[in-house]
Amino acid sequence: MSKELTAERLRELLHYDRETGVFRWRGLTSRGRLPWSVAGTVARGYQRIHVEGKQWPSHRLAWLYVYGVWPRKYIDHIDGDGLNNRLSNLRECSHRENHQNVAPHADSVSGLLGVAWDKQTGRWRSRVMVDNRQHNLGRFDTPEAAHAAYLAAKKQLHTFNPVPRTTTTGTSANDSQFTAPSRACDR
Repeated sequence: MSKELTAERLRELLHYDRETGVFRWRGLTSRGRLPWSVAGTVARGYQRIHVEGKQWPSHRLAWLYVYGVWPRKYIDHIDGDGLNNRLSNLRECSHRENHQNVAPHADSVSGLLGVAWDKQTGRWRSRVMVDNRQHNLGRFDTPEAAHAAYLAAKKQLHTFNPVPRTTTTGTSANDSQFTAPSRACDR
């Protein structure tokens, strides 16, 4: 059975900068990493760090480092950028709340959240998800009108994140410090 990483042990091994979200190794590691070199690699859109024989998501390590306890739930990247691990960009949330902070799908015809083309009616459909239930908001002549209906419903129903973020996928100012880009959801 593996021993859980503690905040004390994490702080012995790594330094976390709350302003930049970057972790650095404090000393020479068994894997040959130089002191103060940037820690971690990128996998599926999130930075991960190999510590004590296990890969850890950096955003969860940041929470442990600062607060001294593992997050009980999910960690939401407020700006949607899984590489932006600045403390001001991280917040604890439930799975349901995390789904309130999403971007339009890359293959979206309208490019707008909550809006899809309805082939059967030849109009734009608007809907919002709340607690795994779909709320249909109606059909509209324009994608903008459908999106306006979505925004009004989101503001009322999504109390955790009532305003959608403006970017589809973020890119961190620290991108050049990491390797192996790709994207996905992480707990």
